[in-house]
Amino acid sequence: MKKLHIRSTFFLLLLAIVSTACSTKNDLEAFKEAEYKLAGIDEISLNGINLLDKKPSQFSFGDAATLYTAVAENKLTAQSRLGLNVELPEGEADRTMKVNRLKWQLLVDGVHTLSGVVDEPVELHHGFNNLAVKTPVLFEQNNGKTDLSQVMRLVAVLLEKDKSKRPDVKLQIKPTIQTSVGPFEMPAFISVTK
Repeated sequence: MKKLHIRSTFFLLLLAIVSTACSTKNDLEAFKEAEYKLAGIDEISLNGINLLDKKPSQFSFGDAATLYTAVAENKLTAQSRLGLNVELPEGEADRTMKVNRLKWQLLVDGVHTLSGVVDEPVELHHGFNNLAVKTPVLFEQNNGKTDLSQVMRLVAVLLEKDKSKRPDVKLQIKPTIQTSVGPFEMPAFISVTK
C-alpha cells in the first residue's frame, strides 16, 4: 500500500512537471512566432538630456559636451518610454511572458551600430505594451575606440527628412524569458518593425 502511494505521488509530480514544461514551451513558441512593432516613443533621454523636448539648435554647449564625452568614452545611457505592439498567433492571445533581461541591437544598412541590455524585468502580453526602459547604449568599437563613422551614419539617419534616402535601420531584440524551470534566453535575435 505504501509503495502504491509513493508511485502515485511520483506519477502526479511527474505529470505536473511535464504539463508545466509543455505550457512553458507553448508560451515560448507563441512569443517566438509573434510580430513585434514599435508603436511609439513617448520619452527618450541620453545621459539625462531629454531629446524629445529639444531641437538641434536648442542644445547648450554643456549638453553637447556631455553627449560628446559619453559617445567618445562609450558611456551613453538611454532612458525611454516605448510603445510595443505584440501580435501573438491566433488562439494565443491569453499568454503573457515575463522578460528578465533583453539584449538589443541596432543595424544600419545591415551593419551593427548600437547595442545594449535592459536588465529591468518587464511583462509582455498580446496587444499594446507600454515599457519604461533604461539601458546602456554601446557603439561598435574599432581598435578599442568608438567607431565614429557608425555614429555619423546614425546621425545621418536621424536628420534625413527624405524617407527614400534613409538607410535601412533594423532593431533586433533577444529576450531572456522567465520560465517555470528558470530563465531561458531565446536562441536568436527577433526583428522589431516600425
